[in-house]
Amino acid sequence: MFVTAHATAQQQGGRSHQCDATAVTAAHGGVVAFAVLDGIGSSPEVARFTRQAAHRLTRAAVRTHSAEAAVRQVSHEIDVERFHGAEDGPAACALVVLVVPGEPLRLAWRGDVRAYVIRDGQVEQLTRDHNRRRVNQDKGRPVGEYDRNTVTSCLGDVNSADAIERFCGHDAIETATVDPEELRLVLATDGAYEPIEDLGRSVGKYLTGFPAQAAAALTATAVMDARITRRPQHVDNASVMVVDLVP
Repeated sequence: MFVTAHATAQQQGGRSHQCDATAVTAAHGGVVAFAVLDGIGSSPEVARFTRQAAHRLTRAAVRTHSAEAAVRQVSHEIDVERFHGAEDGPAACALVVLVVPGEPLRLAWRGDVRAYVIRDGQVEQLTRDHNRRRVNQDKGRPVGEYDRNTVTSCLGDVNSADAIERFCGHDAIETATVDPEELRLVLATDGAYEPIEDLGRSVGKYLTGFPAQAAAALTATAVMDARITRRPQHVDNASVMVVDLVP
């Protein structure tokens, strides 16, 4: 697959800091890696960690030619750094996408940053959230109002991959692939898609036009909707990356 255009938009919402982050790294032969991360919390330390992790992930993805290997590598590096530093440190949800010409699109994620594809006007969600809402849904349990806010896997997670799989029922890192075809890829933090869904709307409604127009429309609408339905301090950061691809 080949990238024809891409763009990113962000809104800070009501948070004290912008703790979402995005990164793009390109290599020879048309190889490109994209990452969108959502820092957990709102502080300078979280913002710095998330920005650095985004760039580490995309660089690792193009170097290894694998989105999954990149997430595993950076997760391991963070664990080692935390062990030697004797501190828990910040954490972030992360989604990485690798584009290699002639090969399927590859995704890997930890947390609840989502990927959607749009083909012929139809929206399909590629990822499944790593949060308590999904765990309860999968186990047939009632879903609480705030279950979506409890992340069950992320970069910097203090729980091991074995513990996450045992107690949550999903892998710490999950992957997906998409066959080469013409499509629009959308990566979005929960601050961008949750307010839209809360009002019963589809994100696809706002993802038309050029990538920059689509990304700006979705983030702006999400923050506006959140300001209507939530307290000001609960309006989250919102970030969207839109990537147009051809086979």
